Formats: sequence, structure tokens, C-alpha cells
Amino acid sequence: MRFSHTCKRGQGGNALLELAVVSIVIIPLFFGMVGVGINMGQMNQALEIGRDTGHMYARGIDFSQSANQSIIVQLARGTGMTATGGNAVAILSQISYIYQADCTAAGLSTGQCTNLNQYVFTNRIVVGNTSLRASNYGTPSASIVNSSGNISSTNYLKNSTAVANVSADLTAAGLTLNDGDIVWLTEFYLSTPDISYLGSPGSLGVYTKAYF
Repeated sequence: MRFSHTCKRGQGGNALLELAVVSIVIIPLFFGMVGVGINMGQMNQALEIGRDTGHMYARGIDFSQSANQSIIVQLARGTGMTATGGNAVAILSQISYIYQADCTAAGLSTGQCTNLNQYVFTNRIVVGNTSLRASNYGTPSASIVNSSGNISSTNYLKNSTAVANVSADLTAAGLTLNDGDIVWLTEFYLSTPDISYLGSPGSLGVYTKAYF
């Protein structure tokens, strides 16, 4: 009986050691699965917000107006987003392609029309926390964007900051803009501070884009 009792005590010690070894793998794996699950949920939410915002933007909703910006904030309910801050930002852009006819109509020679044969921003509106993320496709200088988000032809025909780096995306999608055509681009970024324990704070977030 004494031998049996000693054996059981040894087995108990082995079990604790095994649990400690397995926990080194299981615990990080568990928290990783939780983080991935949360991130996937937030990615789906960001996709829906970006698409809904983009649909409205393409249909003429003026998001430079505070009343309309509140619509985006309502769509992002639960994320902590506000019209000028919070944990998310929506970047809205109208994009056109510059043809020779556009330069001629503006009275510019080929040499003066420096954005000829390039995609350019003609409107840019940002709602939310502008410090979280910039557009993946370029940022027009604030000096050429008016209070409604519009960029005048004088600026988008000549100003280098008005160039939109979307050629690769549109070519991959098989899209070509004819003279006068417009494409609407919506980018949405949602930071994820609730899972910052999985990485350095501020480094985590989900990004989506949609063309219309």
C-alpha cells in the first residue's frame, strides 16, 4: 500500500508538469483564436460600412455636410467612431482620367497639363479620425480641396498631389474610364484596440476598399 501511495504522488507531479508544458502552447493558441474571431467580425463590419457608405456617395450624397456624416457614424455604431475622431476613418474619393480634351477645354497646352493621361482626384472627403490612416492611393494637398471636398479643374489638371495611384486596381478589374467618367472609391479603416494585447497598441486594425 505504501508503494502504491508513493507512485500516485509521483504521477500527480508528472501531470502538473505536463499541464505546464501543454499550457505554453494552448494558452497562446486560445487567445490567438479569440483575436482572429474578433478581427473577422470587425472586418465584416468594416466591409458593410464601407460598401453602404460608397453606395450613398456614388448616388450623390454630400458627405461634406455634418448631417450626412452622422449617417456614417450611425452605420459604425459600436466602433467608437465620431465625425471627427474615434476608432475609425472613412476616406471618400471621386476619380477621373485626364484626356487631351480636358486640357484643351481648360486652355492648357500639353506641357502645362502635367496630369495628362493620369487618374486624378476630383473630390476628397474624410470622416472620422484622420490620424488613424491615410489613403492607400494618395492624398491631395489640403490647399486644393475646398470645404465641399471638391478639387477645381485648374488643380487636378496640374497639381501633382491630385494624382490618384489607382491604375493597377482598375486595370486588374478590367475597368477603363472614358472622358468624363467618374469612379467612386471608398476606403474604411477600423482600429481594434480591444485586441491590442495581441500586439503593440495602435498597430492593429482592419482596412477595406470598394469601387463604384
